[in-house]
Amino acid sequence: MENRAINMHENWIKLDVPKSEKSEFIVTSVIHDLKGTKITLDDEKNVVELFWNGQTPILRSSDEGIRLRTSGEVQRKYNDKTFFRNCYLYRVENSKLLDWAVEESCGLYEKEKLNHYCVVTSVDLVDVIAGFEPEIVVKPL
Repeated sequence: MENRAINMHENWIKLDVPKSEKSEFIVTSVIHDLKGTKITLDDEKNVVELFWNGQTPILRSSDEGIRLRTSGEVQRKYNDKTFFRNCYLYRVENSKLLDWAVEESCGLYEKEKLNHYCVVTSVDLVDVIAGFEPEIVVKPL
């Protein structure tokens, strides 16, 4: 019954990113190729490009409905129902996904050299495991 246990050990850290005034971004594009991983967000005023330049061992894109448990646990942990508003990029410490990735790699990847990032919008959660931070570019429409 581990899947039903509510025991949030992960720490979700809001990263300092360019924000948009009172609007919500949506994911309009996800590209994962030999150059890296690029996630494009749009709020009808600005386009934000998040680019991890190099190998990202895991890219997971989920509809927010399939991640209700995670978002609910995070909101309860921080006692904040608006935790995911006005921020779209988080670093997840003590990540279950990262633990799983390291275990699955049989020692090829080291936990200390990787980070779990999560892009959160009102309709998507996109997880990226990478050894480096993304470059962020904001372009007005």
